[in-house]
Amino acid sequence: MTTAAGSWLTQIPCLDTSDLAFVQHVSHSILERLSKDRNLLTTLVEEVMAHPSRLAASRVTLLLNRLSLWEAPDHSFEIRLNMNPRPEHQIVPHDHCYAFATHILTGGYVHVVRRRTNGWQGPFTGADLRPAIVTLERPGSVYVLDHSMVHQAVMAPDTVTLFIRGPRRKTSSHAAEELMPPQQSWPKPAVPGNEPEPSRPATVAEYLQMRRYLQEHQIIT
Repeated sequence: MTTAAGSWLTQIPCLDTSDLAFVQHVSHSILERLSKDRNLLTTLVEEVMAHPSRLAASRVTLLLNRLSLWEAPDHSFEIRLNMNPRPEHQIVPHDHCYAFATHILTGGYVHVVRRRTNGWQGPFTGADLRPAIVTLERPGSVYVLDHSMVHQAVMAPDTVTLFIRGPRRKTSSHAAEELMPPQQSWPKPAVPGNEPEPSRPATVAEYLQMRRYLQEHQIIT
């Protein structure tokens, strides 16, 4: 069932396009509204528990924690809220399977977009990369990055960002494997005794911790 909080999101056009200017325009309008409407953002965070698919898509990862606020597979986008960054793990250059847009709510980071020297597709190592653009992202910053771009975002501990991902454009993402942190530093498994994973679904307890964190940092009410 679509609630009043999410009814406007059902009107968002499909983002299954290679037109990054269009993706930027649509994403910016969504992110701008969410960043300015704490009540709407609060409702979407609260609704995660009522939607098993959103809770399952909310994850604890090597880089940060994230909540899945809205899923629109028919329109090829998902809205996330990222928090609890782990700066010690963000030195690894990586790409994504999709184009995405980000709006920084709190904190900030040094953002490095890398230039590949071995083509635009497939695996790469640190030796295949050169710095191309370095920016300092602050609250209010918004940008769009295509799936082919390699980047790093070394975040301040209190950084919270809104994030919109588009449709998958390749079967897997890539990272400079030789720079990956050791397995023992990965997120602890949800089930004691299991192996650590670089990304796993958040537990209900972890969702509640993330919601409390957002309240304490006055992102939601």
